[in-house]
Amino acid sequence: MLRPRFFLFGASLVLGSLSAVSSASAALLHYYSFDNSTADSVGGLNATLVGGATVSGGNLALNGSSAYAQISGFAIPSTDFTITFDATIAAYGGGTVEMISQGYSGGPGFYIGLSSGEFRLGDSLAGIPVPTPSLNVAHAYELISDAAGTQFFIDGTEVYTSATEVTAPQSGTETRVGTQFSTYAEYFDGTISNLAIYSGQPAVPEPASWSLLGGGLAALALLRRRVT
Repeated sequence: MLRPRFFLFGASLVLGSLSAVSSASAALLHYYSFDNSTADSVGGLNATLVGGATVSGGNLALNGSSAYAQISGFAIPSTDFTITFDATIAAYGGGTVEMISQGYSGGPGFYIGLSSGEFRLGDSLAGIPVPTPSLNVAHAYELISDAAGTQFFIDGTEVYTSATEVTAPQSGTETRVGTQFSTYAEYFDGTISNLAIYSGQPAVPEPASWSLLGGGLAALALLRRRVT
């Protein structure tokens, strides 16, 4: 059956509200609004712009050839984590590009990206049957992985599920946004915003908690559907 959940989409939310509607086992570890800054407003692992990357108006802009943001630490936990972000793909020629990465090849390395027109979710799930979404349109992405397996959502709908758990190495290259770890030239062309990294899985806001998110909830919430 389909179980409705809400996925937060957009920049104009109060961070305290996120934690207020999260489950007891989940914690917001890092948040990057990219609103004229590369600061981590929650965990203090700030990022540095590299290769012509810029931030403005809530977007990290990446040129597809040299630009990325280097986070000052391993922002993604090794296991049991959730990652959410918004991204617009400006151009894609069918090669290999990464939206976010951490670790090293064979670690198994962690990344969310595209190759040959399909998504890949790290070395453990290096090719999944989820095609490239429409270009020049903002899409909301969410990856949940724990001992029970991995779920991947686009715009609030579960597009892939696997019994395989994805893990993130805590050595090698620290977290990058917009390219692959190490020296692999797998640069993303587009914009990324509202990057949030959790330990565990945030709970769905209960109706009584919706008001905590303020009047912007209707504009920010997408119905997230998980197949169970």
